[in-house]
Amino acid sequence: MKKQLPMIVKFEVKENMIEFVKVNLLKLLEPSRNDKGCILYELHQDMEDHRIFMFYEIWETEALWKAHDSTPHVIEFKNATKDSIDKISYNKLNIL
Repeated sequence: MKKQLPMIVKFEVKENMIEFVKVNLLKLLEPSRNDKGCILYELHQDMEDHRIFMFYEIWETEALWKAHDSTPHVIEFKNATKDSIDKISYNKLNIL
């Protein structure tokens, strides 16, 4: 059995850029869900701090996640939002 890679990708967005980043994050959903190796790709927004967005993702392998991170839609997102996000963090998770 292959070991899957569940992960959380957290975005801390500048206060005045919340809606702009949200629109661009939403644009990632469909193409990312169609990327090779994507099992689950969900976007969430913190209920108390609206500057915080998180993707909960599950990938078949780490290599396929890394390939996703280099796709045109992810690169386009990074270029469009580079001055709008204060911090991006990744948490790779173990399934227990």
